[in-house]
Amino acid sequence: MGTFSDRVTRNLVRKGLREGLLGGNGRWLAVGALTWLARFLRAKPQPRVVTEQLKLGESILVTHRPAPPYGRRARRLSKAEQAEAAAERRQVRAERKKAKPLEREGAGKGARAKT
Repeated sequence: MGTFSDRVTRNLVRKGLREGLLGGNGRWLAVGALTWLARFLRAKPQPRVVTEQLKLGESILVTHRPAPPYGRRARRLSKAEQAEAAAERRQVRAERKKAKPLEREGAGKGARAKT
């Protein structure tokens, strides 16, 4: 659940879009745009700072994990994964297609007559 200011700014953005963009009121459009910009700029995460004293023999390991992809980059990755899966499916189908004539030859005429 958000804070009071989050709810107020969210409602101002909605009203600005509804009254300004859809209703044609320039003042509400400006209010909505400025409120959205303020929310956007405020939402940036702050860097974390930790201060501790190290004891004798302790060490620090600093690592960096890249942020997970989002937006266009994430869609591109998912498309690449989809293309890879499709290529694997095509390969499996081709192998099955090659194996079918071999199965028929191995079964012989007697096996077909029983079915």
